[in-house]
Amino acid sequence: MSESNTFCILPWMHLATNASGNLRVCCNSTPGKNFIVKPDDQIYKVQRDDIKEAWNSEVYTKIRKQMLNGERPEMCARCFKEEDVGIWSTRQAWNAKWKQEKEYTVEAPFDIRYVDIRLGNLCNLKCRMCNPYASNMWVKEWKLVDDNVSDEEVKRLKNLNWPEDEKTWDNLFSIVDTVEEIYLTGGEPTIIKEQFKLMDYCVKNGYSKKIKLKYNTNLTNVPKDLIEAWKDFKQIQLNCSIDAVGALDRYIRYPSNWDKIQENFDIIQALDNKVIEIHNTVQMYNILRLDEFIEWAKPYGHKIYFNILNHPEPLNIRVLPQHLKLFAKDKLEPYTDMPRVQGIIDYMMAEDWNDKYQKFLNYSFILDKSRNESLFELLPEFDYA
Repeated sequence: MSESNTFCILPWMHLATNASGNLRVCCNSTPGKNFIVKPDDQIYKVQRDDIKEAWNSEVYTKIRKQMLNGERPEMCARCFKEEDVGIWSTRQAWNAKWKQEKEYTVEAPFDIRYVDIRLGNLCNLKCRMCNPYASNMWVKEWKLVDDNVSDEEVKRLKNLNWPEDEKTWDNLFSIVDTVEEIYLTGGEPTIIKEQFKLMDYCVKNGYSKKIKLKYNTNLTNVPKDLIEAWKDFKQIQLNCSIDAVGALDRYIRYPSNWDKIQENFDIIQALDNKVIEIHNTVQMYNILRLDEFIEWAKPYGHKIYFNILNHPEPLNIRVLPQHLKLFAKDKLEPYTDMPRVQGIIDYMMAEDWNDKYQKFLNYSFILDKSRNESLFELLPEFDYA
């Protein structure tokens, strides 16, 4: 069954939250449509509800049934859209890593092996493609780019502090005996101290040596106490979010400091039990300089993972004017031997979203004014588009 073109292993072995603590199918599923809900449409929350009850809830059993019947669940559209243009999707990657040769049923045994926890929205950056649900730094600017945000929602997003709730950790402690991998992100996970509760519990109860900890980090902060705690775990994987080199990376991941990122990147090379991956979010702001990023990253010899940005839509690379698509294509063609690079080109060229180009410029100009930055100064090609 795992060889099916609709089957995904995650609903049988994976628990995921968003930054509000809401349980969802996975991080790649359709935002807003991927929550695990009760019969009254109330969302299951890791800080409040029984995880075992959620595990075989109506949403989970429905999506498992669809997959087993060869149907494409609506909330999984992102993976299928990538596969349709030849890109190796998240679904395919997780199947390759986690699938087992056994019978899969709609009512799944409670056997969670992989946990994805978004520890609130505490962050020290406000990346241009982000939002206040993943970074509290974005809150003040959010209403500048979205007129529909209520004052009440802005107030709520100033601090999603649910990781401070002890129920959260009691729930996670109750499932950790079967867990093999824990993915921690935020926000920026290296500045969220509550994670030490989970780490201390795993060490104290003898689980840490069988658990791989995985982080998604902007690499602005590598604290010594965290490095020390990592030594007790089977392995540490650091997915380093780097979208460009030098001033352009700061422009995208404002207000990061490239010299500090480079310094921290050199520090983590010396860790013993580590795996390092370099993750790049492919978007309007870096597609014309992706070749420069590749030339910086390749000599390190780490896996480079390209993630194509879907939201906000005006930052999607399909918005590029045709002549800039051809320009980007020419610059990327020497690197098509690398995983996903040909897929990036094919995805970009597959559809014309140029009607959203003015929205891209308007969005950029609003943030430029707020941050005293200049799109045209760093990417003059857009000035002549």
